[in-house]
Amino acid sequence: MKLVDNIVFVLLFGLLLFVSLNRHSRHPRFNYHSQIYSDKAGYQVYLPATFYYEWDAAQMPVEIDSLVGSGFSCKDNKIRTKYPIGVAVMQLPFFTLAAAIDYVQGEHVYLGFTENQHLALNWSTTVYGTLALLLIFLIAVQQWNLTRAQAYLLVFLLFGCSNLLYYLTRDAGMAHAYLLFCYSLIIYLYYRFLASKSWMVLAGVVAISLLALSIRHINGLFFAVVGIYFLLTYRYRLNEVTRNTWAKGVGIGSIIGCPPVILQLLYNQYAFGSSGATGYANESFSNWDNIKLLELWFAPNNGALLYAPIMLIALYGIVKYRKQNRHLLWFLVLFLLISVVYGAWWSPSLGCGFGHRGFIEFFVFFSLPMSRVIRHWTEKKQRVAWAIGLVVATILFSAQWSFDGCWYGEGPWDWAELAGLITS
Repeated sequence: MKLVDNIVFVLLFGLLLFVSLNRHSRHPRFNYHSQIYSDKAGYQVYLPATFYYEWDAAQMPVEIDSLVGSGFSCKDNKIRTKYPIGVAVMQLPFFTLAAAIDYVQGEHVYLGFTENQHLALNWSTTVYGTLALLLIFLIAVQQWNLTRAQAYLLVFLLFGCSNLLYYLTRDAGMAHAYLLFCYSLIIYLYYRFLASKSWMVLAGVVAISLLALSIRHINGLFFAVVGIYFLLTYRYRLNEVTRNTWAKGVGIGSIIGCPPVILQLLYNQYAFGSSGATGYANESFSNWDNIKLLELWFAPNNGALLYAPIMLIALYGIVKYRKQNRHLLWFLVLFLLISVVYGAWWSPSLGCGFGHRGFIEFFVFFSLPMSRVIRHWTEKKQRVAWAIGLVVATILFSAQWSFDGCWYGEGPWDWAELAGLITS
């Protein structure tokens, strides 16, 4: 990296953190706009339950589950959450720092849910989100043959012309920023492994993959599709790896990466009476016979392509350059598989949020076909892309800034509600 790259990403980190802190400074704790609330509380509760309350619901602050929007429950002396443990693992360093500050300041009420712990989610999401974008930048320059100017354009389009910015700032603490970082690091390390054939780098790929699996289990299905692309595209270089390297890398990586998986199994036994049980037992894929793909892609209520138009560039790149590399079609399979699986879920829009969030962590993978397109743009087309991107980014930022958090329109196709968000 050059000095200017360091400066740019430090400024980007500062911008994201400022927006995130500014948005949440307007709301007190235990409010539906606060950081530790609903889903985010369900991800985070593993940490206070472990370090403050010994997994004893009776020791938890009175009615804390209601105060944080029922992201978890305290019943029958159990602290139950349906959300996987991986996010808490990644939040641990920031939780620890906030706990240390609480100790110095003499905090003793609502430990684990203090103001500092709320701020810890802003910091952790911003740090991981910025690192993810930095890794994508480096991959684009080092592996996808983009110039630095083109790589900056790619990064800008990713967070400016999609709903990624919303989940890095307004919905800090959700799983998406952490997964985006994991997947970006996996791809970065994978390319390093192809070059070095080092078992230690391979171990890193395996360990981070298991961590990502512990963050969102269903993503293992989608990640497998991506894996097929990278295995087929680089199969000849992978054939050069010795059996000993594969054995050491996969074996040691599995050992390093298995603690979150083991902890999840132990938690399932504690909370649900079986290591194989989950908190999603009462939720299902009940819409297989009524998958509304057009609604999932284009509806004002969380339409994936409407709130993340950069995906259109990725899809164009897949089709445009499929003859140069037919394996690019696996990214089309990925897009369709995500669409169908979430379309079959009992809540296809995935509830409250600014645009469909099922694609966000996969932006690093869709960046590859996007880079194919950007690489062939002339300087004039790049300037036009910057201009259009700034307009789209301004519209999306304006809409999400005034967005209350949930869709209140009359049905998914209420365009007047969307127009109100943009113009308010």
